[in-house]
Amino acid sequence: MLDAFSYERRVAFSDTDAMGVTHHANYLRYCEEARVAWMRARDLTLTHWPHSDRVLALLHYQVWHMKPCTFDDALRIYLQVHRKGLKIQFQYAMYKGDIRICEAETLHIPVDAELRPQRPSEELIKILEKEKWTETWLSNS
Repeated sequence: MLDAFSYERRVAFSDTDAMGVTHHANYLRYCEEARVAWMRARDLTLTHWPHSDRVLALLHYQVWHMKPCTFDDALRIYLQVHRKGLKIQFQYAMYKGDIRICEAETLHIPVDAELRPQRPSEELIKILEKEKWTETWLSNS
């Protein structure tokens, strides 16, 4: 698959709708889970609230639904990330087996307790500078 950070999870029964298909709102939650797992894997949890005075506020998100998933499907979410000035962009590719079922992007900005934009922490900047980024990673971009 992709040469990127990945996170695995299964679709819970409560994630599905009356038709037995994963409700569209859950895909964004899966992306958030992958983003938090990426932060844990990079030892960045202390750079985010409640351990820090900053939080990565969500500015924008976009999700492309390509194929459905259902209860107990094993999913793998790949992500890539890079810095764009003060902003931090994540892209996600979600797979069920070998099938790409979803793509997503989220754009974040560090803010303080008063929701004022802040520069990313030095620890976060150092990690972001090491991350691999491919412009054509998503088929929809």
